[in-house]
Amino acid sequence: MRSTLSNRILLILFLAVLAASLLYLTAVIVRIPTIGAVLSKEPDNRYIVKSIEPAGQAELKGIRVGDQILEVNDRPVDEFQNVLKYNSIEYADHVLVLHKDKVQQLISFPKGWSGEHSVWELMIQLYIPGISLVIFCAFSGFLYAKRRNDKAAIMLILFFISIGISYYSSAASYRRDPIGISVIYAVLPNIPLLFMSFMNNYLQRFDVHFISKKALRVLFGLVGLVSIVSLLYIWTNLFSIKMYNYVQAAFSGVVLLGNLICAYKLIRKFIKHRHTKMHSLFTITLISHLVAFTPFATMNLLPQIFGERQILPAAFTALFLFVLPIVYFYLSTSNQLFDIDFILTRFKYYTALALIPSILIAALVAFVVLGENNPSWSVWFGIFIVIYIGMTLFLYVKEQIDQRFRPKLFKAMYSYQDSLDRFSRKIARVMKQADLEDVLKQEITELLPVNRITFLVVEQSENIVFPIGEQPEELITAEFLLGTVSSLQLGELIELPYGLGLVIGRQRSRYHILWIGMKTNHTRFNSDELRWLKTMSNYASIVFENLYLIEGLIEDLESEVRKEHSTSPWVLRLLFCLSENERRKLAADLHDSALQDQLLWYRKLEAVMMDHPISTKLGHELEDIKEGLLDVIHQIRETCNELRPPLLKEMGVVEAVESIIEHTQMRVNFAVDFHAKAFSVELNEEQITAIYRIVQELLRNADKHSQAKLVTLELEQRNDMIYFRYQDDGIGMDVNHMIASFEHMGLSGIKERVTGLEGDISFYSQRGNGLEVVIMLPEMMTTGRSERGISRDSYLIS
Repeated sequence: MRSTLSNRILLILFLAVLAASLLYLTAVIVRIPTIGAVLSKEPDNRYIVKSIEPAGQAELKGIRVGDQILEVNDRPVDEFQNVLKYNSIEYADHVLVLHKDKVQQLISFPKGWSGEHSVWELMIQLYIPGISLVIFCAFSGFLYAKRRNDKAAIMLILFFISIGISYYSSAASYRRDPIGISVIYAVLPNIPLLFMSFMNNYLQRFDVHFISKKALRVLFGLVGLVSIVSLLYIWTNLFSIKMYNYVQAAFSGVVLLGNLICAYKLIRKFIKHRHTKMHSLFTITLISHLVAFTPFATMNLLPQIFGERQILPAAFTALFLFVLPIVYFYLSTSNQLFDIDFILTRFKYYTALALIPSILIAALVAFVVLGENNPSWSVWFGIFIVIYIGMTLFLYVKEQIDQRFRPKLFKAMYSYQDSLDRFSRKIARVMKQADLEDVLKQEITELLPVNRITFLVVEQSENIVFPIGEQPEELITAEFLLGTVSSLQLGELIELPYGLGLVIGRQRSRYHILWIGMKTNHTRFNSDELRWLKTMSNYASIVFENLYLIEGLIEDLESEVRKEHSTSPWVLRLLFCLSENERRKLAADLHDSALQDQLLWYRKLEAVMMDHPISTKLGHELEDIKEGLLDVIHQIRETCNELRPPLLKEMGVVEAVESIIEHTQMRVNFAVDFHAKAFSVELNEEQITAIYRIVQELLRNADKHSQAKLVTLELEQRNDMIYFRYQDDGIGMDVNHMIASFEHMGLSGIKERVTGLEGDISFYSQRGNGLEVVIMLPEMMTTGRSERGISRDSYLIS
């Protein structure tokens, strides 16, 4: 209880001191405009303006480097307190200036709430630091509300507030206000030490040690000593102004030392854990720390240590500190790390890409725009850093813009991807070679303005190409194909004398080639068109190979049946069961080999793109290849499901029919009304598969031929029979001529399946009155058991 009360008292006192300090600093910033003139005492006791800070009153009032300050507030210069302690005329009411052209001028610096602040001065000294402080305090308040009992969170809160108050008080320290400069000299050196304390507490949860407590105590002691000496100089007159240079150097040195130790420890931990699960954590912390503190250390601290002018104002370099609250707030509140390796790959690529243009632009600005002022190397370096950072950030932003707006603004560039999506959906329903050729021809015709799309067969064993005409370009193309047939590869895109060729299939020594003629606008095929055609060829070759294997097996079996003149139901059942078995094996082979290989290559491609720097053009091409691989993976999965629907026996006959209806309704324009009653007897897998294929074929027929708006299906058990009824409201047909249409509509396959299961099928239809199909199948088939009573189903579908 006492501990809780004391913590609350400490919190209230801390907030009270913080609030009072902020009110005072705000009053100083608003009431007292920055003069921004740093003086140098010459051997003859003259005080010359050494440097002018941007956006200060000295610059606005016309004071220039080299001018002499004669009086401050109507008194000699060396009697003004800030001149004696800091070589600064901050807080002066007015000064007498002797310009380099020997003209004297009395310059006043009005104070008060309506002081002559410039917009730029308020922006970099009040608004930006104030917003930053609010953000740091907001992060701290959220952390305290969520993790007030976590020591790591408390240290992180102190870390955030120290950065915020140091940044905000920098404007008051420019004015040489005692409290403002005291906050900078007392708080800023402790920021790296607070970070190391936070890391010690944070890494305890991972059983990792960051820095020893003894070393941390030594550092706190060193910083405390420098801070005490600095405060003695600020608040007393014990030391002469010569001591100020040493105080500045010591202050900058301990701040730089703390940051170097942080960076050193982070690098050590990164190297030690680069092959462990802590790799991403230390990469994130190292990069964030370097990004946040390197600009301030190199452009502000180092010049101060060597007594030089700062390369860039601290108000700019301090903006990089915004990286810290974002990163460490994320680490403290999230259990997941962002993909730092991906970010670093982009960073290395963009920084390398921006280097040479930044050097050229910086040189142009420094020597052309600022050439008359003879800029120093530090000015040129500052310009280069600003341009370099800006160009790198621009490349990051451009990538995001491309992802969000490029598909909307330049839709033509993405029509090929839409085509691949459309083509993959269509070929998922293809069951015959002729259908595949129709879909392929239709897709190419829609996108490419070509004068010819012809399917050729190259018979290697007989050295012929057909069909081929007598036109010169046809004869030359046939001769070319015969000359290169030995080197053709399935799925390959080849360049023909008059167009392109896609190798879409192979049957023993026979190659199926899609000949795409020249473009009608007399232009060459561009890289997007070639990549698209290559992907189409791969898709088509996979589907063609599947169709060839299935159709070839069925043709061989049907040929054997014709030789025996056998039409028994059991033989038909055998044919269909063997067909289903081959479908299952082919689906398994595709899933276990081709699909897994595609996934492996996809992951390898992703790894290469993440781990190696690549150009923008190559990056776009690799992204296209990656998307193509994803499409192929999706197509193989669709093909596997089409060849062998999973879990048919586990689902049961009613659920299997509902499954195919649900899948069908996503891509057809008619409604399906399904009525089913539960079965008292469990059907075997052969019967479930047959009913599934019958429904599948009838729905496919309705989609292609019937022009129906509603399809009604009924499935139930009647006595010892399975009753199935199909009815649609399509265009119908003449029953007397229906037999002639069986081959084209797939109805002959349905009739043979029903015959194989010893069932009866009836067709009822008239022109304009739709089609009705009634099927009756026995629950137990007479050929379903052998002479010894053993079920044949055990080996018909394996």
